[in-house]
Amino acid sequence: MFKTEKKFKETENQVLLETERLILRNIDLKDLDTFLEYRNDPTVAKYQSWEPTLNRMQVSDFIKNLQAQKIGEPGKWNQIVWILKKNMVHIGDCALKVQEDNMQAELGFTLSRNYQGKGYAYEAMGALINYVFEKLNLHRIFSTTDCKNSSAIKLLKNLGMRKEGHFIENIFFKGAWGNEFLFAILQKEWQKNRA
Repeated sequence: MFKTEKKFKETENQVLLETERLILRNIDLKDLDTFLEYRNDPTVAKYQSWEPTLNRMQVSDFIKNLQAQKIGEPGKWNQIVWILKKNMVHIGDCALKVQEDNMQAELGFTLSRNYQGKGYAYEAMGALINYVFEKLNLHRIFSTTDCKNSSAIKLLKNLGMRKEGHFIENIFFKGAWGNEFLFAILQKEWQKNRA
């Protein structure tokens, strides 16, 4: 299923994953400008929890709070950026939160509009899921997405995740009640799919 080679390399507070085309690592202040640029794109923010009106101070504080955290620390969110190897451009990110029970994790993802439709999200998320199951040895990974977000739904299905839930008007989102799907996969399912 997921054939991209991954390398796990840990530094102090970062996890560095390499795929064929990407480097994944903990967010850093040097990512501020590109993070701000694609996060403020209304098309990118359409199904996300934030409004596309972020400013430098907000994003700087957000990064400072996250960059010192160890990836995979239970109960804490991490932001892992995706760097395109060929030109070292920051093109997207994913959020990872290992649950307090240290057995499950929640994932989210955001990709710059300029790089959508090229398989980068699949490559990055596949590497991260593999890391969570192989290195952190967690039991289950889940992700929620707006029911109208067809690109995210397609990605989660392509990663082998199954739709486990359909929540009706469970979130008040950008001035209206929204519906969400819950997708998940177990470690044994991921390993079986990759065999």
